[in-house]
Amino acid sequence: MTSHLAQRCPRCANGRPTSARFCHRCGWDYLALRPTTGDRMASYVVCPAERVRSVNVVTALLPLSTGRGVHAYQCALALTVAIAVAAAVAGLVPFAVVTAAAAVPVVVTIYLYDVNEWDDEPLPVVLACLVSSGLLGAATSWVLGAEPIGSGEVVRLGVVAPLLALALSLIGPLWLASRPRFDDMIDALTFGTGAGAAYAAGETVMTHRHVFDGPAGRRANAELWVTIVANAAIVKPIVYAAAVAIAAAGFSGIGIGYEGFRRRFAAAAAMAIAGMVVYTLGVAVLGDLDVDRAASSALALAWGLVVAAVLIVVLRTQLHLGILEAGLLAAQGRPSRHEAVAGASCGECEMPLAPLALFCSACGTSARAMAKSRQRHNTGRSTIARGVR
Repeated sequence: MTSHLAQRCPRCANGRPTSARFCHRCGWDYLALRPTTGDRMASYVVCPAERVRSVNVVTALLPLSTGRGVHAYQCALALTVAIAVAAAVAGLVPFAVVTAAAAVPVVVTIYLYDVNEWDDEPLPVVLACLVSSGLLGAATSWVLGAEPIGSGEVVRLGVVAPLLALALSLIGPLWLASRPRFDDMIDALTFGTGAGAAYAAGETVMTHRHVFDGPAGRRANAELWVTIVANAAIVKPIVYAAAVAIAAAGFSGIGIGYEGFRRRFAAAAAMAIAGMVVYTLGVAVLGDLDVDRAASSALALAWGLVVAAVLIVVLRTQLHLGILEAGLLAAQGRPSRHEAVAGASCGECEMPLAPLALFCSACGTSARAMAKSRQRHNTGRSTIARGVR
């Protein structure tokens, strides 16, 4: 009789079911040409229907969302941004600023609840990642005396502010990532996303606090406020969230527990610092050009979109390769708490998972990139954060 494991994975040498497209242990794509980590770029481990190096904000910043959840979060982000921009066009600048600042943090909060990312500890997670980061952003902006871009304070706004933003935003995520319950790379990335977006929100509200003082200027220059609001609602929170997420994921690492302030974190922090400084410095310089202020603000918005896209691609690549690296180590014998038990199924395609699977052999989704409730069911553990990784 021919065995259903007649072949072996060329990357980890584990048995390969005859109908499998992906290795259930290391995640290798059998249609790829060479068995190396970097070759699986046509199927993202979080959402295999997408390429790794693509710009999808939701599947990068909210990696546990699958299926309809991805579409729902995309719609929620688009709706809040549309409301903020429409309010700016209508001259309701205070409402537009608050809505723009709150757009991404609100979606992240819904996501945390939806996938139970806080693992039944909502208060510490929300306080550490959202509330405290937002308050730190507002307080730091007030201390620095931040004003709208165009003030001429290029160094203060373009270098000092982003370095402080990254350092302060990391306090909550790193504290959570150092706890056994939340030491997974995806946990750290998600908490970094929330903290970065919340910090950006607090900074945005404090930066534009003058619009709440009186009616003067609220209805003036709608074109200018549309670009400012679009930057505050889309670009800035995404840049901050992606940068902090990159650094937090580097701190967590791929192995048992968290790696801490080692080489992986140093490299991730360097990328995060570069992204933050390039964004804020570019926005400060472009916003201070001696041209029409609406035009300079539009240029700053375009610059921010480019930087945000680059950071999203970097984040997706780092997460993808990190999960594949961890999967390969587990396939070679390192203990893992994400191995599937009998009756497990994929959260993306609902196909059954093979015994000890770390990836879906049908669609390639990582077992780590599923909602916490699904992970508990698949692993047979009451709390996946306990035990080995």
